[in-house]
Amino acid sequence: MTHDRSSPGARAPIRPPEPSDWAADARQRVAAAGVEAGSAAPDLEPLLPERYEIRETDEGRFLCCDEAPRLRVSIDREHSFSEAEARELGGRVILLDGAGRFGPLLDNSAKLYNLDHHEGCQRLFTLASCEQALLLVHSGLGLAEGDWIAYANEPDLDTVFAIWCLLNYARLTRLSVEARDILFPLLRLEGAIDANGTEFAELCGLPSQVLQDSKRQLDRLHAIEESMRSRGIWQKVDLLQYTLDILREIDAVVYKSADFSDYRRVEEVYGHVEIGDRCVAVACRDRAGIYEVERNLKKRWGDQLGVVALEREPHHYTLRRSAPLAAIDLQQAYDKLNLLDAAVDGRPPGKRWGGSDNIGGSPRPSGTRLAAREVLAALELAYRKPSAWRSLRHVVLLGTATAALLALGLIARLATPLLPPLPEIVTPGTARLAVFALIAGAACVLAARSLSERRLWLFGVRRPTGRDWLRLAPLALAGAIPAAGWIPDDLVLEPRALAVALLAIALGAAALELFFRGLTHGVVMLEFGAQSVSGPWFVSRASAVSSVLYAAFAVVASLTWIRAGAADGFGSLERLLLVAGGALLAGVGLAMIRERSLSIWPGFVIQTSGASLFAALWLWRAA
Repeated sequence: MTHDRSSPGARAPIRPPEPSDWAADARQRVAAAGVEAGSAAPDLEPLLPERYEIRETDEGRFLCCDEAPRLRVSIDREHSFSEAEARELGGRVILLDGAGRFGPLLDNSAKLYNLDHHEGCQRLFTLASCEQALLLVHSGLGLAEGDWIAYANEPDLDTVFAIWCLLNYARLTRLSVEARDILFPLLRLEGAIDANGTEFAELCGLPSQVLQDSKRQLDRLHAIEESMRSRGIWQKVDLLQYTLDILREIDAVVYKSADFSDYRRVEEVYGHVEIGDRCVAVACRDRAGIYEVERNLKKRWGDQLGVVALEREPHHYTLRRSAPLAAIDLQQAYDKLNLLDAAVDGRPPGKRWGGSDNIGGSPRPSGTRLAAREVLAALELAYRKPSAWRSLRHVVLLGTATAALLALGLIARLATPLLPPLPEIVTPGTARLAVFALIAGAACVLAARSLSERRLWLFGVRRPTGRDWLRLAPLALAGAIPAAGWIPDDLVLEPRALAVALLAIALGAAALELFFRGLTHGVVMLEFGAQSVSGPWFVSRASAVSSVLYAAFAVVASLTWIRAGAADGFGSLERLLLVAGGALLAGVGLAMIRERSLSIWPGFVIQTSGASLFAALWLWRAA
């Protein structure tokens, strides 16, 4: 909220430069204004560090300070939340000066704070937002614990001062006496003016000389906004950039260069993710070495810094476990990154993420194909502990998808008679299998593209790597057993008909691999982990889930064959056990092959070869 600050002693507003020149001219304006007002110009040499920046993320644009790494500020004229809407924003939310359409609120249990003096309060007796922010920080608000977001809709000087207090929380409680003598009167006077107007300014309790000095400083800081409003360009201003420049000017008023003698800035921090209780992974870029960067980051994060991902050269990362005694195993990070990184193609086998339990890095010599946000997402996946609810939800969703696949098979059976007349070499069973394979395959590809954001290698659509998975190739015969249910039951020995049927079998195998070893296995593997290329052998949770669902699908799809009787020497129970056991065994083997090769194509070749062998044996016996 803005008030008329004009007074007989106020100087004429400074005409601001165009928005593109703000940052370059900010300190020049402060120095010039100080001389004009009859006071010594601030000592701006050497320049204070550029601690503030605007970051663009998937969630939007935010104003950040590298000394408050867990706090983001969103400024938008549309921000206006009721109390119910504010509570839906999640925890650790601060609303500033009108962003909340309800009275002042300090809800420590919900971590929701509305620093307001507009609605639901007696304005005459309520502190302005900047003074509320000052007291909140000095009361011990835990801005270093968890990720916070502050919302503002109009960056008047009261709001910008509140933002400054929040972003400078680490320094605010240990300011020098000289800095306190400058800052606190500014906040007291700005709070009095913004809450009750300039006519009450002299009642704010400041000594006469301090009052006049503070007023000159505030007029100087406020001149840009006033000029923009008078020129009618305020509504076109980039609010984040404007706020950033005013924050730097406040820095120039409050701080001296000596206050930052121990300050070291990392060139660029890409972001951070939670990887445990009070533990974060940070991705950044800097030309310095990993140990120097780690020391600088620890000044910001303290004991919460768990893993550092440093990019010294484009696409080349160093991973460092920063908390030696924390329960962080970098091998988990290597495994997840190798799974997600398309650069890990096994050519040569050593081109992969790896290293010791304390330090490692990205594939050599080409580097990673993951962007910084994808590296962070991989680290979050590697260390996130899935809840029982998430596990149950995965099982339910994947079970539902398997049921949908079976329904698709039924639709294919019902749709086959509706097809136009088929050549003699295409039997109804072959047509049914081909229709099912084409529809299911297309659906799986579309789903995989959507879920992976067109990065199909996440679901195994990539060239295979490694060689040890070849040991499981003999499972091809076991993989052929459940194929009995969907091999066309009207195959003939005529070569052309057999060739068409085998093509339909290959399409069916591809569709099943895409669904069970691609989508189903991939979704669970991303969440819970799996074997790594050339790593230890074990049956992962992803292998178990995809194999059980595959066996269930095989049994249902083979019911016609299972009920066929004992004409071939097997009863229905024996056939059921044969299909269920064979499919489960084949599913585990194919899933392990998919994990150790990072690809679904070896499984496709095995499925197709095994099914073709089974079909050939079946026809040979029938003959």
